[in-house]
Amino acid sequence: MLLAFATVGLLSAAAGQDLLAVAPELAKIEYQDARVRVVRLHIPEHASLPTHERPRRVVVSLTANHVLLTRPDGTTSVTRTEAGNIAWSEPAVRSVLNLGGAVENIVVELKQADASGKPAANPPAALPAGYLSESRHRWALENQYVRVYDVRIPPGETTTFHRHAYDQVAVFVSGGLVSDQSDGQPWGQPKTIEPGGVSFAANAVKPITHRVRNDGKAEYHVVLVQFLE
Repeated sequence: MLLAFATVGLLSAAAGQDLLAVAPELAKIEYQDARVRVVRLHIPEHASLPTHERPRRVVVSLTANHVLLTRPDGTTSVTRTEAGNIAWSEPAVRSVLNLGGAVENIVVELKQADASGKPAANPPAALPAGYLSESRHRWALENQYVRVYDVRIPPGETTTFHRHAYDQVAVFVSGGLVSDQSDGQPWGQPKTIEPGGVSFAANAVKPITHRVRNDGKAEYHVVLVQFLE
């Protein structure tokens, strides 16, 4: 019993610590501004993360995840996700033990999200100005903070023209060889996108209308996280 109390005490003492403070060798900042921080989290096979506090966030799993979570009160749970999974998570304090192979996630943290996310069950019935409407951009989740799309383009296929009018983070799950054409302009040269890469675009200030062609031999898969506030 004394050992259990001591363990909970250590976990509680670690509460409030940031992920990068407790595991700087496993977490890397990919992008950051006053509103958002994008973190690449890599947990080697059977490695662990000390207890830390997490803010509200979108998690994109680049690999399958099989982990044991331990909370400050000593309760535990095991979670599994497939590669490419997209999820919204509320604040939490826990340690993480990797039960499987190497884990790599991109975590989009919302710095100013001070209330619980209110999940939308479906896309907006009345599409707001700047809404991204295109068949390859599958609406994945939405709340008052973010709207997230799971984008998959088969090899040789092209999206229709569509508009990006919100600031966004793109997470390139698969990467590939793609070409881009802005409205009224010729096609650009094909570009190689590295799998697992991340980019930020300030489209609220400078919206773009374009279409994308997959010039590669495999599906092009990217997750777009748009910021609504």
